[in-house]
Amino acid sequence: MKNRLLTLFIVFLTTSLFAQQIRVFDKSDLSPISGVNITNLEKTSLVSTDANGRADISIFKDGDMLVFSHVAFQTTQLSKSSILQAGSKVYMTENIIKLDEVVFTANKVEEKKSDLPYKMEVIQQKTIRFNNPQTSAAMLEQTGEVFVQQSQMGGGSPVLRGLEANKVLLVIDGIRMNNAIYRAGHLQNAITVDPNMLASTEVLFGPGSTLYGSDALGGVINFSTIDPQLSGNGKMKVKGNVFGRYGSANQEKTGGITLNLGLKKWAFLGNFSYSDFGDLREGKVRNPFYGDWGKCLFYTERINGKDSMMVNDKPEIQKRSGYSQYNGLLKVLFVPGSKSRYTLNLQYSNSSDIPRYDRLTEMVGDTILKYAEWYYGPQKRLLASLKAEYKFNAILFDQASFIAGYQKLNEDRINRRFGKSSRKFNLEEVDVISFNADFDKKLFPKDQLRYGLEFFYNQVGSTAHQENIKTGKVTEDVATRYPDAKADMMNLSAYLSNRWNINKVLNFSQGLRFTYTTLNAAWSDTMMNLMKFPFNKEVSRKNTALNGYLSLVATPGHEWKFSLIGSSGFRAPNIDDVGKVNDSNSQDQLIIVPNPEVKPEYAYNLELSVGKTILGAVRLEGSVYYTWLTNAIVLAPYKYNGQDSIMFDGVMCQVQANTNTGKAYIYGFQASLLAQVTKAFSIVSNLTYTVGRDTENDAPLDHIPPFFGMTSFRMEIKKFRGDFYVMYNGWKRIGQYSPSGEDNQTYATIHGMPSWYTLNLKASYQIIRNINIEAGIENILDEHYRKFASGISSPGRNVFVALRASL
Repeated sequence: MKNRLLTLFIVFLTTSLFAQQIRVFDKSDLSPISGVNITNLEKTSLVSTDANGRADISIFKDGDMLVFSHVAFQTTQLSKSSILQAGSKVYMTENIIKLDEVVFTANKVEEKKSDLPYKMEVIQQKTIRFNNPQTSAAMLEQTGEVFVQQSQMGGGSPVLRGLEANKVLLVIDGIRMNNAIYRAGHLQNAITVDPNMLASTEVLFGPGSTLYGSDALGGVINFSTIDPQLSGNGKMKVKGNVFGRYGSANQEKTGGITLNLGLKKWAFLGNFSYSDFGDLREGKVRNPFYGDWGKCLFYTERINGKDSMMVNDKPEIQKRSGYSQYNGLLKVLFVPGSKSRYTLNLQYSNSSDIPRYDRLTEMVGDTILKYAEWYYGPQKRLLASLKAEYKFNAILFDQASFIAGYQKLNEDRINRRFGKSSRKFNLEEVDVISFNADFDKKLFPKDQLRYGLEFFYNQVGSTAHQENIKTGKVTEDVATRYPDAKADMMNLSAYLSNRWNINKVLNFSQGLRFTYTTLNAAWSDTMMNLMKFPFNKEVSRKNTALNGYLSLVATPGHEWKFSLIGSSGFRAPNIDDVGKVNDSNSQDQLIIVPNPEVKPEYAYNLELSVGKTILGAVRLEGSVYYTWLTNAIVLAPYKYNGQDSIMFDGVMCQVQANTNTGKAYIYGFQASLLAQVTKAFSIVSNLTYTVGRDTENDAPLDHIPPFFGMTSFRMEIKKFRGDFYVMYNGWKRIGQYSPSGEDNQTYATIHGMPSWYTLNLKASYQIIRNINIEAGIENILDEHYRKFASGISSPGRNVFVALRASL
């Protein structure tokens, strides 16, 4: 009898304790929330949810009112008894205002966004999945804070504060993507990062050269891929998800899978996705004033061994714009103890040939297409890195991170003129090795010191040839895009920064970085004879730079924040700046030639930001900035062997080269509104305005976008999330275009690029905890529009549907 009573008591006790295990979920998608702090009103007890959203609340009294708080979610209060009666489940709604959000990019360590002087945008995985961007460039554009130019559908060149391409630094998992052939024009490299493998993306606006080195003049875009997860209990933990998506505007078919195997100290993660994009359909609702502008009236086909110019019976279909791409990610995590962790990171991206749509629409006069073929060869990106992280209370550091990396990239250009048999190949290959060491040390109670080293080395291989498509004959005496005998670049730098928390109201940050770069280039005798270069066949350059920043952040109370920052940026000329031969502006009969005399360019930035939270529900933020550019590298007319024009590829072309203009300026403002109107309804709005001018030549500066922004109306209820939003751009008048040709006025109207707006609607429904369906209509009104400096019209009405399932 006693044994039976004892058994019943144990069962009762176990059941009671187990019953006080609760789980906390995201209300809209039913995903578990980790890191939720649970306290009673008196704050005498505290527990937190684990990686699975679980927490034991047995330490609280039955009559306690419990407070659930998390930086990304609205604070929730529930009685302990009501939680247990409701099945031990708690649902929290995302908070649109995240003042204590933790970010990494600003100082290469995790810290609160509210402590930083910089303007930053953070795109979390949940937002990425809901928005369903086809590429990472589209993901950036959907924020309404990053302008994206497109020459073809398989592209997307981010613009930050009027600076683009090699003046914006792209970083993935702590490794810079920018290499020695990143050009000043428009880049498509961002699309080699699969948005489906990202955990988050952080965008830092303004010069970031102190911590990130050369190229970070306009800002830094930091992509962070998903990490493997340990099991936590020694047993194998298997997690995964699959998804598929279809989009109507370009017949998109995308699918992907992620699998995580977690043990106690080891974890393995694999991610793979494949996308197939058909020809892009533009909007049908057009301004009749501009006639056929933007329509694809003709395209080429080769019939019976002859180029034929075909009439497009559906001119809203932008023929020969489609492509496909696949991406892979493999990570291995090893955590031997609480003070160290090691991550092996392998990434690979590859595409089909990517048609250069803007070039395929160019005409000779009004009667014949200029090109029968113009495409980028398969765009390949390989990355391999090993990262070691340590947390020690040591003399030199509290935290340390070391990353050794290798990248291999291919960038090929193939073109053939209409009616000609000669197909031209420009083939580029870049190998990059890199090493980063970053340290964090709390010297005194009010001082936080960060310092580090960076080394990277680029080696560029550039070849060219022509092939007769009829006879198969190959000709080698063709101008290469870059120096063909030797092309390499090295960078070695060290930085030091400190944040001094003066008191509860003020913090003062300072930083310095010293950079040393070398560049070596050499052309073969064949190239020297072919191009008749007016300089020695070998070029060697060495440059040094010292740049830094000072900032002051004030939080005087009443939910105000003021920040003032003065910073400098630096960009060393790369192989593309110094040694490129290119006819990319040949529509206007321009040729770009090498200029070994190009010097480093600098940016000096002054920025003031003000933020105010009203009643804990409305957040207003605004930033005004002024950037002085000195020795800015811009395309300009150039004398070549004393001549302003030369024959190239059978065409008399005006000569241009990258040159240092004396001075230029950029100024503007960014403003944002975040309003949590009700617990379920919120409003987000972002606006950006930019002005830039080359004062040396008294001309508009290139890459300056028109006024643009986004306004979003969002709803989150149990299992459902919806978003109705408006994207909009102002006019870019033709008189505001740069004379350099980089703004591509050829693809605009005679008046410039018209203003536009689109209405868009998206929704997500969590059918059950493991299955989610998403759908949306982008550009509901089917408006025809083209973004500034772009050579392809944007999608017309796009209906998409996506299905996700998880383990």
